[in-house]
Amino acid sequence: MVAAWSKHLGHPVEDPASLRRQLIAGPTLHAAFSATARRFGGSKALTVGGVTLTHGEVEQESNRTAGLLTAWGFGPGTRVALLADTRMPVVTAYLGVLRAGNTVTLVHPGYTPAEIALALEVSGAQVALATGDTLGNLIAADPDSVVVGLEEADHEWVGDVLDSRQAAPIAAAASNSDAPAILALTSGTTGDPKPVPLSHGNLLASIRGVIWAWRWTPEDLLIHCLPIAHQHGLGAVHVALLTGSHAVILPRFDPEGLITELRRTRASAMFAVPAIYERLLAESPEQMAALGSLRVMTSGSAALTVELAERIEEATGQLPVERYGLTETGLDVSNPIDGPRIPGTVGLALPGVELAVIDEGWQVLDPGQTGEVVFRGPQVFDGYAGDVDAESFIGDWFRTGDIGVVDEDSGHLRLVGRSREVIITGGINVYPREIESALLRVPGVVDAAVIGVPSTKWGEAVTAFVVATGVTPGQISDALRMTLAPFKRPKQVIRVQSIPRTEVGKLQRDVLASSPSISPS
Repeated sequence: MVAAWSKHLGHPVEDPASLRRQLIAGPTLHAAFSATARRFGGSKALTVGGVTLTHGEVEQESNRTAGLLTAWGFGPGTRVALLADTRMPVVTAYLGVLRAGNTVTLVHPGYTPAEIALALEVSGAQVALATGDTLGNLIAADPDSVVVGLEEADHEWVGDVLDSRQAAPIAAAASNSDAPAILALTSGTTGDPKPVPLSHGNLLASIRGVIWAWRWTPEDLLIHCLPIAHQHGLGAVHVALLTGSHAVILPRFDPEGLITELRRTRASAMFAVPAIYERLLAESPEQMAALGSLRVMTSGSAALTVELAERIEEATGQLPVERYGLTETGLDVSNPIDGPRIPGTVGLALPGVELAVIDEGWQVLDPGQTGEVVFRGPQVFDGYAGDVDAESFIGDWFRTGDIGVVDEDSGHLRLVGRSREVIITGGINVYPREIESALLRVPGVVDAAVIGVPSTKWGEAVTAFVVATGVTPGQISDALRMTLAPFKRPKQVIRVQSIPRTEVGKLQRDVLASSPSISPS
């Protein structure tokens, strides 16, 4: 692994233990951000939804928010839910929650009340923060929960508003790198949310690994249009506040708008998912050359096909830097910025990450042999909250559930499949069991199965097969609008006579995937 780290860094790694200590130095996110603010206080830090703050202003706003949370009794150890739509008050609230010594669960703003209620329950949130229209769904999710708005206009929805201008600054809560910062929610094959405690050290190590590997400097300007409710989008905030650079986060993806902002800001870096590149090529092919001015453009959260990578290179003059990671393990693997970038691979282990491929007997395999990918290192979490879940770890190695092989010549990791049946649509993880459960609650649906179908637009399109009586596919889709966020809803609902299963009842997803009724998307 040290050879891979050296390749990313551009120099030999002589002291791996020292490197790991540097990765988690801070020892907290807010302490590290404060150190940056002292050096780059007058420089632009974040532009979110058109609002720009300097590093010094971000520090002041998060400090005041922390002071008000503490004054209201939400001091160190409080679990806070935050509906994370792309607005500056949401970002400064997130940073204030960390500074107050709290743990935050980021909730997707597109969630339905039912989904929000489940997130609140699983996270154990003692207070929920939101702003704008998202407050309506939050209140509907749990009328008895403690809900606080983030802006003055939120008085329309709630009586309590977190007006940080009225708060007195406080000293940041004392903590260490092992303290939980984010309680993320992810799912296994059951679709049931699993709480993933990510410590300050986990997050610092994950982001610093790519900062070093991608040679980030204070002069860089990063642009993206990814949701900050997810680690991929939130990472831009961390990168900027750790390096003294500037991140521009757009509230939504619009191909023409993204290219316009890229040119206007003269961005040097862009975070994206394959579905974004696909749409840019489809809707703005003549403008794709603008991406050639980027120092680095990345692709993650879903598989980047060789065909798409080559089309991007032809249009822009460079290959995207594909990288790979999980909620539980942070950013783990990346194609090196100085090459070779090999389409069809996710690259080499990032600094601090140890990578192995194992067989069913948990023995480490040689390069060229296919098996399950496992990781360990300071980026990797310690285990799910309230659940030992011994099967997820082999000692201190986390089992990803992804199947891969390390190339014998280049050492690059290539992913060949997933043992966990997650669908990645538009860069967002969707879990079949959750959607199947929602389908079975629709009156008239007798049986259901959900698969991901390859899609040029989404990467994978959520596709549902149902056995139903007295209800049409259109009516089923309408019913799901009340229970599932838009990105979880099936792009197609197909009625069948029966769901194919083995003698022991195991779903035959490969049979469904070959159905002639599937429409291309």
